[in-house]
Amino acid sequence: MHNLQQRANVLFSFVMTALGAVLAIVAGISYIQGYPSVGGNLHVEEDALRVVSRRYGPDHYDYGTPKSHFARLTFDIDADFTPVFNWNTKQVFVTVVANYETASHDRNSIVLWDKIITSREKARLKLRNVPNKYALIDVSRKWSHQQANLSIHWDITPHVGILQGGHSPINIANVILSPAPPS
Repeated sequence: MHNLQQRANVLFSFVMTALGAVLAIVAGISYIQGYPSVGGNLHVEEDALRVVSRRYGPDHYDYGTPKSHFARLTFDIDADFTPVFNWNTKQVFVTVVANYETASHDRNSIVLWDKIITSREKARLKLRNVPNKYALIDVSRKWSHQQANLSIHWDITPHVGILQGGHSPINIANVILSPAPPS
């Protein structure tokens, strides 16, 4: 009545449907269960903050502007991400973000540092004097006593389900970026 190919197709379709249903249930449980909030502390020393002026771009060409202001800083991170690791957590992507306002742009965000945490054993971050990994440069390429608020953001990547994330309070660390005196 049915040949071997048709029976294999029916069996494969049934297995895939059952597997899809189980994964949908797992994703739903993970979404409903949610993740607990993470407490974190971010501290910036005043003497660890400086704005330098140098050329930017490939071959030191900055599209008509000879020099740009870059902010360099170091900060301390104390955060515990162990509560977010459960049976469905694959990894946690942690970033330190600087938020500031300028006259021309109401909202600016720059990622200064990031880290991927892949296990519960590595989820306790207690780092000291961490330099910014990425350039802190404004669109205008100038810093004029700019106030920036640093915060910790995270995205939780599950094995199955929807990407979820959170962030610490936006004004966890305030820094005032002022240009270095001309040399």
